[in-house]
This record gives sequence, C-alpha cells and structure tokens, in this order.
Amino acid sequence: MLESSLYYKDVLDYWGQQDKDYQMFALSDEEWRNVVILCKFLKVFYDVTCVFSGSNYPTANLYFRGVWKVHKILLDIVKGHYSFLTPMVKEMQEKFNKYWAEYSLILSCAAILDPRYKLNYVQYCFTTIYGIHASDFVETILSNLRLLLDEYVKKSKSTSSSLAGSSNVSDASPIDSSLGEHNVNSAYFRGDFDESDDYKQYLNKSSTRSEKSQLDIYLEEPELELNIK
Repeated sequence: MLESSLYYKDVLDYWGQQDKDYQMFALSDEEWRNVVILCKFLKVFYDVTCVFSGSNYPTANLYFRGVWKVHKILLDIVKGHYSFLTPMVKEMQEKFNKYWAEYSLILSCAAILDPRYKLNYVQYCFTTIYGIHASDFVETILSNLRLLLDEYVKKSKSTSSSLAGSSNVSDASPIDSSLGEHNVNSAYFRGDFDESDDYKQYLNKSSTRSEKSQLDIYLEEPELELNIK
C-alpha cells in the first residue's frame, strides 16, 4: 500500500487540494518523506520473508544473510536521524536480540558451509555489527564448527565400522572386499575415485602429510562468485 501511495503521490496531493472532504487525510511534505523512509524500512523485511519462503531451493544457508540485514537496519535506524521510527524499532530490537543470541551461531555455520559465502562474508557481517569485537564471535563460531565436524567424523567411522562388521560376505571375495573398502573410504571422500591400491596409498599418504582438517582446507579455498543485490 505504501508503494502504491508513493506512485500516486501527485494524484493524491491534487485530490487533497480539490476535495474538501479529503483534505483532512492529505499528507504534508514531511509526512510524505516519512512514508518513503518507512517504505524502504519495511521493504527489507518483505524481501527477506520472500527469500525464507522459497520452496524450490535450499534456504538454510540463506537465513544468516537475511537475518543480518534485519539486524543491520535496526541498528542503523536507532543510530540515525529518523526519530519517528526510533520508539518502534527499539521494541523490535528487544525481541530480535533474544532470537539472535540463540540462533546466530547455527545460522553462521550454515552460511559458512555455503561456498559463495564461507568465512569472509560472515566475518564482514559481524564486523558491521560488532566492530573490533567481531573476531571473538567469529572464533566462537569456528570452534563450534570444528566440534561439529569432529562429531560427524566420529559418527561416520562408527557407521562404517558397523556396516563392515555386519557383512556376511567372505573377505576372500575380491569384489565384495573392494565394496567394503569403498564404504569405509566414502565416509571421507566425495565424488568418484580410483579403486586401485596405488591411488589409495597416495590418498593415505596425502592425508598423513597434511595436518589441516577438511574444514580448514575448505575455508582456504576461494569463494564462488556471489551476486549481492
């Protein structure tokens, strides 16, 4: 409705001049400026809601960016010169901060696992909110993400061991044996890989030489191109 009213601003102003019954509803120039500001303010919430409501694409990795936008605009409004919005925004902040404290960690982890965002984008977002204290929050996120990865690796090993132990096929069969080894290796490697012994030894040596976790390697890789609107 606000966008429509702005589109017909000239018509509504003219109507206010010609129709005495409507004059009491006509807006002043200052009120029209407030309508423009309010429209831009609410547009952020509308856009974020549309993204979160998507059903044809994953949304978990997009929540952090959307919630951060809301966080940022609430801070900007309180610090800005729009006094007519300040009382309402302060009440919104009280409710928002409660949920941000509870969910910012998991939302950040999901964003980092999106190859378009990774750690740099999350660091940027926290810097715009917390300034020089952003590094403390980012370190907490990384610590929890590493704990999550460790837990995943443990469960993967446990599942692989259970599958191997429950097999009733004799290890003497070369085909069945290779399938069993493939199940174990697939917990750690993604995509197709050579089943030859030489290649398996190469992978084992590579993993032995590298002290970095898969998470660290992922974070050091360049981000995919991100089109920020």
